[in-house]
Amino acid sequence: MAATYLAGGIHYYAVGAADPMALGNWQPVAVTDLLGLGVHRARSGGGDGSALPPYVLRDVDGQVRDELRIAAESGGFVLLTGDSTAGKSRTAVEAVREVLPGHLLLAPPSEADLRPLRRAPNEPAYDRHVLWLDDLERYLGPGGLEPSLLTSLIKSHLVVLATLRDERYDALRETADELSGEGGSSRMTADSGRRVLNMVEPIVVRRLWSDAELARVAQADDRRLHEAHARHGVHGIAEYLAAGPELLAEWRRAARATAKGGHPRGAALVAAAADLARVGLIGDLPVALLQEAHHGYLKALGGTALRPEPYADALVWTSQVRFGVASLLMEGEREGTKRPFDYLVDSVARDPHAPDVPDSVWRAALKHADDGTRPLIARIASFSEQWAIAEQAWRPLAELGDEEAVINYTSARLFQGVDPVEVEPLLRPVAEAGIAVAQLNLAALLKMKGTEEEAERWWRKAAEDGLVLASFNLYLHYRDERDEEEAETWLRRAAEGGYVTAITTLAKLLYMRGDKTEAEPWWRAGAAAGDTEAMYVYGQLLRLSGAEQAELWLRRAAERGHDRAAEILGLAADERGDLAEAEKWWRVAAEAGNAEAANQLGVLLNTQGKRVEGRTWYVKGAEGGHDVAMFNLAVRMSEEDDLEGAKEWYRRSGAAGHIESFNNLGILLRLEGDLVGAEAALRRAAEVGDAKGCLNLIDLLTCDGRPQEGRSLLLELLRDPEDAEEAISYAIARLQNSPHVARTIMQWAAEAGRPDAAHNIGTDYYVQGKLEEAEHWWRISAPVIPASAYNVGILLSKRGEAEEAASWWRKAAEAGHQEADLRLAEWLIDSGETEQAVEILRRLAGDLPEAAFVLGLLLFEKPDRQAEAEYWWRQVEEHGDADTAFGCASYFAEHGDEERMELWCRIAAEAGHSRAALNLGALLADRGLLAEAESWMAEAVRRGVEDAAQPLAQIREFLTSRNS
Repeated sequence: MAATYLAGGIHYYAVGAADPMALGNWQPVAVTDLLGLGVHRARSGGGDGSALPPYVLRDVDGQVRDELRIAAESGGFVLLTGDSTAGKSRTAVEAVREVLPGHLLLAPPSEADLRPLRRAPNEPAYDRHVLWLDDLERYLGPGGLEPSLLTSLIKSHLVVLATLRDERYDALRETADELSGEGGSSRMTADSGRRVLNMVEPIVVRRLWSDAELARVAQADDRRLHEAHARHGVHGIAEYLAAGPELLAEWRRAARATAKGGHPRGAALVAAAADLARVGLIGDLPVALLQEAHHGYLKALGGTALRPEPYADALVWTSQVRFGVASLLMEGEREGTKRPFDYLVDSVARDPHAPDVPDSVWRAALKHADDGTRPLIARIASFSEQWAIAEQAWRPLAELGDEEAVINYTSARLFQGVDPVEVEPLLRPVAEAGIAVAQLNLAALLKMKGTEEEAERWWRKAAEDGLVLASFNLYLHYRDERDEEEAETWLRRAAEGGYVTAITTLAKLLYMRGDKTEAEPWWRAGAAAGDTEAMYVYGQLLRLSGAEQAELWLRRAAERGHDRAAEILGLAADERGDLAEAEKWWRVAAEAGNAEAANQLGVLLNTQGKRVEGRTWYVKGAEGGHDVAMFNLAVRMSEEDDLEGAKEWYRRSGAAGHIESFNNLGILLRLEGDLVGAEAALRRAAEVGDAKGCLNLIDLLTCDGRPQEGRSLLLELLRDPEDAEEAISYAIARLQNSPHVARTIMQWAAEAGRPDAAHNIGTDYYVQGKLEEAEHWWRISAPVIPASAYNVGILLSKRGEAEEAASWWRKAAEAGHQEADLRLAEWLIDSGETEQAVEILRRLAGDLPEAAFVLGLLLFEKPDRQAEAEYWWRQVEEHGDADTAFGCASYFAEHGDEERMELWCRIAAEAGHSRAALNLGALLADRGLLAEAESWMAEAVRRGVEDAAQPLAQIREFLTSRNS
């Protein structure tokens, strides 16, 4: 349990001068780095590249988390003890991240002076802060944690969370009494440490995991945990996972000269032991065998140049127990024997860059093998395609008539290129004796001789005996013979027999044939049987159908090294907004050489502001042949003014099929004055269907005096509705910088029957003040575009042609144009058609505050409808904008209704209308409310109303004189 100390009232802590830089920075608990806080790195092999497997709940988790909650209330000390690699640090950090995610955490460097953390009486207490002391003994020296400092920190509401190995805990409690001499830092540290430990009841994390904990490990979705569960033996799960990496690192560091701190002979002994275990000599190894086998490894490391240590010293070094857990070479059960720590053997076996086992070690293993170990060595040699070793290993057993040995011995000889005629006499009797595997191999031998018909008969015999590989070979045989029906029959038999390669082959055949429904269960069967590609395909099929288990299968494939599966997992995470997960999987895929993932990672990092790293991944994606990555890299180079690099990558991206690249290349070349090159690039863009490239080509041709050629290209582009819209948008965007080109494109489009082009030409003429031309083009587009009809009505109204204007507004209103409907209602009011106007206004009032206001005016004139009028004005007040409210105020001002005028003026001013602020200030000043008037006048000045400055000065002068 944790020791907690009550302090005074609640204070709020802000990091200030008392936080010395030497102690490091306070970091949010939720984002702390587990490895940086002392959690041991676990073995590789998780598939997602993570340094740690998922956390598995320990039996003490509830106690740890409860103590942390108590400590967080008013300060406290929580200490976890246990053997090395028992899981103390991981348990503690996972607990604090779960219980106190909003706290800040400080992890001081080893032997740091902790005294600056003490709070003075007049300083605020800590507020949600955690002091992390992993391996507490490192902080118990001079200036470290001593009883009075710990008491002070707890009274300041600090949570102190620490770990300590059992052996150090026991030593600290005992050493103070055992030390001799007067004073001295050692005695003081030990005594102080003992008193610190007396202030807390530690929570013990056991090295060996309970049955309940092991059950949770078995249920975890992580290959490393499954391996630990199967192989931890007498060790704990965390011990197996965490001690191994450090022993492995120490072994690798030892392969250097003794003058540089190395143990080259010891490293060679461990290498020999690991390889002997790899080739099948499992269990205890005679020390004499290790001594014999290690010389070749020592020579490979550098031999005498490394000044290797004496053999006896090397053996002692390899046998030393590290971290209270294991040694590089463990003691065997029999005297004079050793065995390598399993983790080291597994690590070498998993390392794709590990060198092959030397022939001398294979032969040494065979020399010391007995009848029990020889078959295992032989099988491993066959699996490793060490055919000469396999032949040597199998020969004695084959000579004794062992059928398995005969089969594998003859296979090893065939793989070495021995004439099949020499092998056949050995193999045929076993096949004729009914051994299916021998029949299979005999068929292969006969195929090598060219006797296909007899080979087929033996395959059939083996297949009829249930050997699925024989069925699969018959599939291959009939496929080569172009007998597709017979081939599929045997393929199905092999798949139904559970042969994984047959399962996935059948799934592919059905899928490519278009029978996806029948293919799916075979993909599922292949995935369940452990085929990585099947896991990926099945997961992707589930994802496309929206099934929940999709990511489970994709994750399993990714964990087995399938980079495309990792890339899809990143995409799925990105789609649901989990960018951290997306980045994780894209990194896994990109580091495996997936160019698509490299580009996606580059884009993500770029959006996060990590432009330098993002560019690095663009480069990797581009070099991997990804056209979009090439394009993105070119864009980045262009931004960096590396125009030559940008042009090169635009060319390569375009050649790889990215259609926008030639457009960008053309733009760059045109800016540089290379019109010939620009035209060529833009033509390539247009030829592959890039509308923007085609429009830029039209632009270039028009400016170059070749408008007819440009017009022909535009007319072709306008045939596609989407490209036509792109053309109109392009023209609008070019109006400011290149009005001639923009107007030319729009006129061509309008003449070709594009009403949106005609409308925009009309708008452009209107902006230029050419009202006659504007009306001409708007009349053309009005039958299709309601805004054009509305605009024609506006022009007619300004000319006094109200009735014709109303007819155009009516057309626009019938097409859904609400402003036109409002204008029509106003015309009806002016024409005395009030009831028709009310009908229109009712239809509009819910959407247009202006309509609601006018409707209120019409209704207010009728005594029996004034309540409804008030309702609509309230709607304007609640939903209208500042301009609408100011318009209402203006209306009431014209009609002499000062009360409503002030109300609407205030509403408009409070909604941000600058002129309303001025008018409201004037109204209030007239009524003698000078203090509020000054406030609104000042607000008007702040909003940029120059007319408000003089009356504001007058009001302030008057207020000053009155007060004086």
